[in-house]
Amino acid sequence: MNQTVKQANNPEPTRLVGTSWDDQGNDVAQSVLTGKSMKVRALCLTSPDAVLPIVFVPGIMGTRLKVKGRDKGAAWFPPEGKWDAVILLLRSLVRTAADRQRLLNPDKTEVDDEGPAYPDDACKSLLAIAPGKTDAERARWRGWGQLHGDSYEKILAFLEKSMATIFDPISQGQTLTPHWQELVMNRQDATKLGAQKPFVPLQEQQLRDAAELLYPVHAVGYNWLQSNKVSAERLAAEIERITAYYRSKGKACEQVILITHSMGGLVARACAQLPGMDQRILGVLHGVMPALGAPATYKRIRAGFEGAAQVILGRNGADCTAVMANAAGPLELLPTDQYRTWTNSGERHWLRVSYVGMGQRGVQEEMESFLGEGDPYANIYLNNTADWWKLVREDLIDPAGREDRAKAMREGERVPLALTGNADFDRYFENMKVAMKLHHMIADKYHPTTYAYYAADPEKPSWNEVLWRSTRSAPGKPESALLESDDLNGTVELAFGERCRVGFSIQDGTGPGDGTVPAESGAAPKPHSIQIFKHEGKSKMHDTYEHQFSYNAPIAQSVTLYSVVSMVADSAYVKSLLEKS
Repeated sequence: MNQTVKQANNPEPTRLVGTSWDDQGNDVAQSVLTGKSMKVRALCLTSPDAVLPIVFVPGIMGTRLKVKGRDKGAAWFPPEGKWDAVILLLRSLVRTAADRQRLLNPDKTEVDDEGPAYPDDACKSLLAIAPGKTDAERARWRGWGQLHGDSYEKILAFLEKSMATIFDPISQGQTLTPHWQELVMNRQDATKLGAQKPFVPLQEQQLRDAAELLYPVHAVGYNWLQSNKVSAERLAAEIERITAYYRSKGKACEQVILITHSMGGLVARACAQLPGMDQRILGVLHGVMPALGAPATYKRIRAGFEGAAQVILGRNGADCTAVMANAAGPLELLPTDQYRTWTNSGERHWLRVSYVGMGQRGVQEEMESFLGEGDPYANIYLNNTADWWKLVREDLIDPAGREDRAKAMREGERVPLALTGNADFDRYFENMKVAMKLHHMIADKYHPTTYAYYAADPEKPSWNEVLWRSTRSAPGKPESALLESDDLNGTVELAFGERCRVGFSIQDGTGPGDGTVPAESGAAPKPHSIQIFKHEGKSKMHDTYEHQFSYNAPIAQSVTLYSVVSMVADSAYVKSLLEKS
């Protein structure tokens, strides 16, 4: 908001009074008269005529989903706090793979916007311009209720407050607020921020120009089970709705800034390719985006999620395949055909097997082979042969359908035609084709004003490759062995002839990253970005952060504010607005 205040500068304590809008977009503020002994002044911020909404796009599983239909029950309400987590954990313990498939059906779920929305007092005042009778209603109108609060409420509130008060209102706009001074101006150093391109420090005048605009923070969730192409169309429609609303209030509002987290970056990149969207999006900041996918997706489809979260997200390959093989969105997180693993000797394929074999000198040594090298779509993802290292097993794709068919047969009913049509793998094949199209649609495609940050932290190892390993001697090449058994948690037993059996297990991730997205994928936007920031953890005096909560790290907040102001400073659209004002 504009830093002009409706009172003389006063050193006495001051409270912020919410400013709402009437039907014409005029500022309306209400306060109460107090006695002379009450020394707290009321402060009202006036709204500029130029509005540049910030639209936050979350990552996979960061949007609440409900079941379509009358009951609109919960399909995916991520836990908000420990008690919610315990309840969801207990419910998940008894869910079978078929239960998960039925519940997380992309065709039977939709975005839920009634999630918890509890803005703090400062945000309540700033959200007062939004429609709604209560603070929660106004926050939900901004889309905040669509997102997982524990993951994103802090960054939404941070952006709302930071962009509204770049300069301290009490100082009549003369002094930067402390967190802008600390997070931005005091950290303007390429090394401190991890800048990977020539770094251009911000000037105070650029902050003053940026302060002349209003930056209402919106959130746009999406059905992450569906293709990111579908989600991109939803985002485009929301951008049109949001900008149209502010224009209806007499404000100048033609463009937005997108800030994305994780898979939300794929949604934004797809959105920027839609007709006319390049003119609606001023710029984009991508946070920890799996730009080229992540090998962890293969690992989870084959072996389930890690740690305690596996009970909720998927305990094994059966749980995960039942959901992910039937949903294009998660499949779009698989490594693309551009993904390569970095090594000291260069780049290589990301899926391999190691074992003890007979070397050329006649002694046993550790050997390795690549699995599905070349085209990952044909050789790994759409492979329905006997290859044990392929992505999916056909018998795990449709457990719900198998249950329905078995029930129909037991009860002597005719099996519905829909259940006897294409084979299970053919249905999965169609979803994988949708994912492949999305990969090709956004390959090397970025908005011309792109900023990004990612982690390459050795203390947050990620799967930058998937390694199946055995410490036992194998009498032949493992890639040609036959699958004897699979525990669906990352360990297989392979048959080498009739008598020899050797076990292989997926190893933990070892590549620098953020615990989920490896540096190889996070760094991919570099040739296409104005600036990209690489965060390497304690070894470079950078904050260490987990993938899901990266925006809570001060270094991520610093580069976010820097990127937003840089976009604004370089925008011809904004310059034209400032000239008019």
